[in-house]
Amino acid sequence: MGSTDVEVSRDQVRELLSGLMHEIAGISPEKITEDATVENELRMESVAFVELQVAIEEAYDIELDPIEVVELNRFGAIVDYVLSCVRDRPS
Repeated sequence: MGSTDVEVSRDQVRELLSGLMHEIAGISPEKITEDATVENELRMESVAFVELQVAIEEAYDIELDPIEVVELNRFGAIVDYVLSCVRDRPS
């Protein structure tokens, strides 16, 4: 469990999420800003959003609350939520 002990930065989470959104939903990285909304600016479909959630869970070995994730509409809020889950996971 040595790799789970490494501190993850917000920038690392942001980069991973941005990359996953580009890979899964084809969203260009320049559109992915802190204030971008998932539904309006990013136009991410629900199926892609579920794929994103699964990819995040696998990348960080965490479990996200699907209800909480859906309620987060801004990209920056999603980054903060994922970061808090990563930091709160058992070592």
